[in-house]
Amino acid sequence: MSVLITGASSGIGAATAKVFAREGHDLLLLGRNLERLENTALACRKIDANIRIKILAQDLNQLDFSQIEEKLKTISPLTILVNNAGIYQQASIQDTTATLWEDLFQTNLLATVELTQFCWKIFTANKAGSIVNVSSTLGIKPIAGTSAYSALKAALVNWTLSLSIEGGPLNIRANCVAPGIIDTPIHPFHKLDETAKKEVETNVSHIQLLKRLGKPEDVAESIFFLASEKSKFTTGSILHVDGGINIK
Repeated sequence: MSVLITGASSGIGAATAKVFAREGHDLLLLGRNLERLENTALACRKIDANIRIKILAQDLNQLDFSQIEEKLKTISPLTILVNNAGIYQQASIQDTTATLWEDLFQTNLLATVELTQFCWKIFTANKAGSIVNVSSTLGIKPIAGTSAYSALKAALVNWTLSLSIEGGPLNIRANCVAPGIIDTPIHPFHKLDETAKKEVETNVSHIQLLKRLGKPEDVAESIFFLASEKSKFTTGSILHVDGGINIK
């Protein structure tokens, strides 16, 4: 079995690739940064030297589906899609330009839809498939300055439900994880030194039941659970992986 993971060059995507490598899955890793993708692939090969790993450095908005198809021919049948790639930008409602809306829409929703449609044909032919979409707690509980991002992550949640409804009769499952504040490159604090990052963690602890920043591995394990046979009777589920921030 193989899994296609977008945004696999760092953060949650890279951590997810390592979990699937640990469980013996072949990998097709997509991302924009070739060097980082190679680093992810190397880390996965160290976990299991027997799995087959292919990488493809492309912008999600400019995917070459013929290249994806060629890569998939060289590994085991595709059974899982993890739609993880996304971009994050903040702006007030007044300052949210049409360009910002278009950029977020293209990357965070439309490109994901197009890739899923491509994989859907494969899953339908194989009569099996599992899709995990990575949304955000902001798609359920937005905060000021994130109107466009939150709205599109909410759309991703609802779209997951539509996928599960249409996919059920085809033996295609679709689920969603909603991460909270995770220590990944999408956040500016990610590049801070440990002392400064500890201060950030202290500042956000009052809105987190578990009193810490999330780690990419926390989300990766949840993605694997929803994607794998461990949750074979689960579809249309939205799993919060946020330290309890959604009910704080």
